[in-house]
Amino acid sequence: MTPVTQAPPRRVRFPVSGMHCQGCAASVKRLLEGVEGVAAAEVSYGTATAELEVDPALAREEALRAALASGGFSLPEGALSGRGVARDVEYREAEEAERRRSEGRAFVVAAASLAALLTARVAGAPAALGPLLAAPAVLIAGRELLVRGFRALLRGAPDMDTLVGLGAASAWVAGLAGVLAPETLGATAHHVHAAPMILAFVLLGRWLEGRARSAAGRAVRALLDLAPPRARVLRAGEEVEVPLSEVEPGQLVLVRPGERIPVDGDVLSGESDLDESMLTGEPFPVERGPGERVHAGTLNGVGALSLRATGVGADTALGRITQAVHRAQSSRAPIQNLADRVSGVFVPLVLALAAATCVGWWAVDGVPAAITHALAVLVIACPCALGLATPTAVVVAGGRGAREGLLVKDAAALEHLARIDEIAFDKTGTLTTGRPELKSVLPADEPRADELLARVAAVERGSEQPLARALVSAARERDLPALHARAFAAEPGCGVRGEVDGHALWIGSPRGALGREHAEAHVDRLVEPLVARGETPVLVEEDGLLVLALGLTDVARPGAREVLAELDALGIAARILSGDDDAAVQALARELEVHDARARLTPEEKGVDLSAAVADGRRIAMVGDGINDAPALAEATVGIAMGGGADVAIESADCALLRDDLGRLPVLVRLARRARATIRANLVWAFGYNVLALPAAAGLFERFGVSASPAWAAASMAASSLAVVGNSLRLRRARLS
Repeated sequence: MTPVTQAPPRRVRFPVSGMHCQGCAASVKRLLEGVEGVAAAEVSYGTATAELEVDPALAREEALRAALASGGFSLPEGALSGRGVARDVEYREAEEAERRRSEGRAFVVAAASLAALLTARVAGAPAALGPLLAAPAVLIAGRELLVRGFRALLRGAPDMDTLVGLGAASAWVAGLAGVLAPETLGATAHHVHAAPMILAFVLLGRWLEGRARSAAGRAVRALLDLAPPRARVLRAGEEVEVPLSEVEPGQLVLVRPGERIPVDGDVLSGESDLDESMLTGEPFPVERGPGERVHAGTLNGVGALSLRATGVGADTALGRITQAVHRAQSSRAPIQNLADRVSGVFVPLVLALAAATCVGWWAVDGVPAAITHALAVLVIACPCALGLATPTAVVVAGGRGAREGLLVKDAAALEHLARIDEIAFDKTGTLTTGRPELKSVLPADEPRADELLARVAAVERGSEQPLARALVSAARERDLPALHARAFAAEPGCGVRGEVDGHALWIGSPRGALGREHAEAHVDRLVEPLVARGETPVLVEEDGLLVLALGLTDVARPGAREVLAELDALGIAARILSGDDDAAVQALARELEVHDARARLTPEEKGVDLSAAVADGRRIAMVGDGINDAPALAEATVGIAMGGGADVAIESADCALLRDDLGRLPVLVRLARRARATIRANLVWAFGYNVLALPAAAGLFERFGVSASPAWAAASMAASSLAVVGNSLRLRRARLS
């Protein structure tokens, strides 16, 4: 019998409509986790998304849809099949627009009802007219809110809609009771105006909050809009314009002057200056010509280009960045767990406090006072500010980072980055320019030096490392023939190998050469003259024999010392972890005044070093750019990939500098710290507001002349949420330099 293999869990993310508060998000989480096949669920109210870990064999979209529908929520078609960022964003934008229209219409009805009620009171109309004039606000404008609130109460999961619905309905019922039983409850008749006032304030606050939340999330839409919807391809020798979704890797794509590049691709013919600022943050156009890579979303200059597509849609650099920003905006910072725990018990406590307030004031001052204070407690205690405190700041920080050429992959990375006190740097391509030059060839009298260098260049064309590019450039400058290498393979931290003209070549570090069982004396004989001059040695092996030593030099990046000084001013120490030779590493460390520098480290040793530091409680980030940096980037508290580095380094990192500019690093740290400060301020405000507002609503401060009517409670509740969103939006213009 063939054994049945169980499919691994899969993570899916999709938007959820119908959420109006953090309590709604908690309800959605409970409903989703009750569905068969769902192992875990995380729900973000701030971005209106859910992320599930599901068993593909058991999870069914129909079951998810039914569970959410029971609570008044919904999800888009194809939620479990991976809809893609563009479709999810379109769905959320459409839902948000419809929601704002609906809340806008409801606000107009509630405001008109309130205006009619106040006008009638000023005109001295009979009190019996009050409940009638307030009815449109309660039964029309507030109908959906009341239905959602009481449905949540019946589910045993009361939320903010429950509080507002109970408050508005109770105010209207109290006013009606005062009219129907004037002898015993006549004093409660004046509470009827609180019903339309509560609903008007709440609906206006939600409408404004929706607008602010849409503004906060525009970064993803801006990224999506960079890629043109159509592309020109060459089919059977004829130029044809097709939808971007129909373009496939390998097709020939034509780009006219002034157009945006639709795909990632390699330039086959043509030269032009490309504006890559929206993708990398680099303000100046860059020259691109045959053999060079171009990226979707960048703006072509005055030249016409012919490209061979290598990536389309989600498989482009722009697509990966867009997905990462979208994922980060929907992720949760660890500090959000505190707000969620508080929100989970907050509404039941408020209901209990409202009941206790009603009983207490009934005993002390009669029914009218009891109703007034109980209504104020129900309305003022909105947990929305708690639910918005973290996600709005994360969304805005992610968008600001995208504009600055910075990518933060999730909220946890943002929080961890704000707390780091040490950064470890790779050397080549990170602290140095990454454009080393070939200075020495040993032995100098080797008659086959140029022949060997041509073969070395053929192998190194398959490597992403700066040293490899230097060797290729040296061969080109010497007008050596361009040869073709077969069977290329990288050995991270050691070297690369390949076959050229029937010869097996290996090119790598002295340490890598010793690992290939070469005699230490022979390696030292080749390397020592280069090390003495402070050059980085690269050894060449042909058919099992060491035949050549190449000496390369790489200078520090312009401004690297200033960047390290900036980090020091921020309280962050620097260290170097490099696989390069000790002499070259120490020379750079002295130049940049870095006191902790380690050389000749393999990728695994870098990872072990950082893992041990993290285990000791140190908060340390790692900055690197190559395949050999991937283990260290993954082991650090926060991994930061340099722009222009290898894809595997960017995938392993938590953050990325999309522009190849080390000066972006202090900006990234400041952004993380400003975001953390904003989240803390939001939470302090949200907690502080409730700590002060609830006792005031309950009437505990009346002896000091401080009281809270239901109408005042509604206004302050809406203002609390808007204050949190407004504070988060300040990140869009915060000074980071």
